[in-house]
Amino acid sequence: MERLLKAIELTKNGKFDEAEKIYKELVKQDIPEAYNNLGNIYRKKGLIARAIECYKKAIEIKPDFAECYFNLGCAYMEIENYSLAIFSLEKAEKLGLKNFDLDVQLSLCYLAVGNKRKAKEKMKDEKVKTEVLKYIEEG
Repeated sequence: MERLLKAIELTKNGKFDEAEKIYKELVKQDIPEAYNNLGNIYRKKGLIARAIECYKKAIEIKPDFAECYFNLGCAYMEIENYSLAIFSLEKAEKLGLKNFDLDVQLSLCYLAVGNKRKAKEKMKDEKVKTEVLKYIEEG
């Protein structure tokens, strides 16, 4: 646990390479949080396929890992696989994750696949709507 906390602290401080080394040690012990956090580092580095593998492994170990489903959904968005992104993000929501970022990402996915009804539902929150419109305007 101490090593995991150390790696999290390194990640927060932007020391991704050092954190990555620790996470790679910890995944040998099948620690789902280590897989999730390693996936986040891979995503930051643009290694989306590796990130997706890590998220899937974390979920295999801990099937109710809502935050990891959220991260998996975001990774799928980065490769424009909106159907799998929606599946993962909705799973995170069903597992109890409720937050602004989830609503924004789901709204964007729904718009990407042409589901205006569900997008409107998520964008009832003015803050969510404003953020979604920013993304759309930035293209």
